[in-house]
Amino acid sequence: MEGMAGIVHLQQVMRGMPEYERSCRLMTAETNAAVAGARRAGATRIVVNDSHGDMRNFLLDELDEGVEIITGADKPYSMGAGLDPTFQVAFFVGYHASVGRERAIMDHTYGGRTVYGLRINGREQSEATLNAALAGSFGVRTALITGDQATIDEAVAELPGIEGVVVKEALGRQAARSLHPVEACRRIEAGAYRAYAQQAGRPLYQPKGPFVLEIDWMNASMADLCVELPEVERAGGRTVRYRTADFQTCYRMLLALLVMATPAAYQYPRP
Repeated sequence: MEGMAGIVHLQQVMRGMPEYERSCRLMTAETNAAVAGARRAGATRIVVNDSHGDMRNFLLDELDEGVEIITGADKPYSMGAGLDPTFQVAFFVGYHASVGRERAIMDHTYGGRTVYGLRINGREQSEATLNAALAGSFGVRTALITGDQATIDEAVAELPGIEGVVVKEALGRQAARSLHPVEACRRIEAGAYRAYAQQAGRPLYQPKGPFVLEIDWMNASMADLCVELPEVERAGGRTVRYRTADFQTCYRMLLALLVMATPAAYQYPRP
């Protein structure tokens, strides 16, 4: 949701805040635009996975009636739920840049209240690279990403050949110059058409194992909790490390460690 046109502030993406419902409508409209572009290019089956916050954000009665929808949190593979080898491409709509990125709207990597840095085999990761690698482990190409300029720049650098649609340019972490939502949808539909029509040239991102996952948490208490798992090593005051030969296992451990660390996180004030 952070990568949608017109969205710049935390209060716009939090359930219970006055602007949240409007943001759900923007999220639904941009997703519909991506669906329309893919279908126009020949896609016949489209599954949409709600991947923001509690993962119950789409206005279902306004979502394209031809899609299947995965909704709700605590699901296998989280943002990657539903992926399997029967799919041709994955689209990432409304994405944001990785934690610590300059001039990026609400930058974070998976855990906004928990993760200070996240690396695999020494390389910093974004949600785009993590989810592209998960898709690649199923043989699925990552064809499209939409979001702010920083997000697209990151994705293009790590996933050469991906179709990127810029809908806004950050002026700071919570300020941007944005396209009008209607124009953003036009560009997303056109980008989705190109992404699907030219899918053979899109990245099949399959990093080679073995994989060393390192997470720098926001505080040392989070690392204290995570090293209760026997396979997890302490690599610093607030850093933990995990090793595996398989990317899907690496991804699942990331999700498990997020669950372990969250009780020690700063809690957002209730609206």
